[in-house]
Amino acid sequence: MTTNNVEVIGVSFDSADSHKQFIAKYNLNFTLLADTGGKIVEAYDVKMPAVKMAKRVSFLIGLDGKIVHVTDAGNPDIHFNEMKDAIAGLKKP
Repeated sequence: MTTNNVEVIGVSFDSADSHKQFIAKYNLNFTLLADTGGKIVEAYDVKMPAVKMAKRVSFLIGLDGKIVHVTDAGNPDIHFNEMKDAIAGLKKP
């Protein structure tokens, strides 16, 4: 999904089939990547200790490929609002 020049992509250890079911169940309008080998999770250092799960972390990456903002707020509303504010900040001169 690309809106306001922002593309949302979810990543987890789950399989592609699992992601298809999750997308259908929750009617998601963005891409979920299956990182079953954990390469992306490892690259962003978001693996939970002692379990094969990724932390819920959002990265806002600029067009230059640099990370502009990171949030790992546990509360979904705070997480979403923090990212929304960070995206809005990109539009400021």
